[in-house]
Amino acid sequence: MIVSCETEIAAPPIKVWRALSDFSTYRRWNPYREVIGSAALGAKVTLMIGPDPEGRRKLRATISVFEPGHRIGFTTGRPLLGRALETYVIEPGRRGTHLLHTAEMNGLGALVLGRRSFEPRLLGVYRRVDDALAKYLESGSRGQPSAKSRGRRAS
Repeated sequence: MIVSCETEIAAPPIKVWRALSDFSTYRRWNPYREVIGSAALGAKVTLMIGPDPEGRRKLRATISVFEPGHRIGFTTGRPLLGRALETYVIEPGRRGTHLLHTAEMNGLGALVLGRRSFEPRLLGVYRRVDDALAKYLESGSRGQPSAKSRGRRAS
């Protein structure tokens, strides 16, 4: 199962990269996640996930994709139960940066979650996260988000 969301952000790619790879800034812009650890290929990090900052749950992850200025990805889960790879890909865009935010899930976990109920919820979360990132980076525009997000589902 693959879920992805695309967003155009009116900020240069290096600014988007800094926000995604500087985990200390996540509290300022990400409504669903904090990341504890260092941004480096193979690094073990702790994801604190959930909409309520006081009730977030811990999830262990490995940074399995790390191309400075271009891509960062977090792998969670276990081989038999199911793994998920969440990736952010940064490319120059019409307005500054084109961001592709993708989750690829496989194994039993993806089957149990159920495509029809889980995919739309995850896509909604990704849109909110990406729009919050755009708003944070575009704060010079009086805090009004101007990101254009499109979600898509693929199998």
